[in-house]
Amino acid sequence: MDKIKLETESYLISGKENQRFFPFLELEFNEDVIYENDIPKYYLCFSDDLKSAYGIGNWIMEDLKKNGHDLRALVIELGNSLNLKWDIFSSNVGKFVEDSWYLETVELTLFSDKLIEELKTTPQQNL
Repeated sequence: MDKIKLETESYLISGKENQRFFPFLELEFNEDVIYENDIPKYYLCFSDDLKSAYGIGNWIMEDLKKNGHDLRALVIELGNSLNLKWDIFSSNVGKFVEDSWYLETVELTLFSDKLIEELKTTPQQNL
């Protein structure tokens, strides 16, 4: 699978030893990170040319039109259909430890039609 590296800040999470929160505040309006079990795992980007959005842009836009343009609901629903806990927001918001900021490089898998097909054919553990 194709990967992308993003620089972002991270923070320690209060009450969870050595677990870090990655808010990705520097993303553009057409970029999203998909978290799996609160861990940043996939990079989703919509370009002006949806056909170049890794083969999945047109499909996602059609589904967004059907569900009132709620990307979060679509990502959660798609994750559930693959037996995965996905979200575009981390549940760790507001729980970070003061002065625990750290600059990190995170490698994410490009969210694409190839990824979806691979996930469909790979058995997932029940969450």
